[in-house]
Amino acid sequence: MLITQDTTVKSILDAHPDAVKVFENHGVSVPTECDESILDTELATCDSMCHIDDLDQLMRDLQAFVDSKS
Repeated sequence: MLITQDTTVKSILDAHPDAVKVFENHGVSVPTECDESILDTELATCDSMCHIDDLDQLMRDLQAFVDSKS
């Protein structure tokens, strides 16, 4: 799986439920902060909705997490 700005939170978590830890490391508690509309939103849009400080770093960390699982 390639993580891009167009990847949705839901697609990441559907494929890798433990990736929620990566979001938490970036200050985003997906289970408590993200409703269904946010889960279906691309990472680039979530950037402003979920107070992500460094989207590029989040994407790199998510990619590293996904790569480590394959």
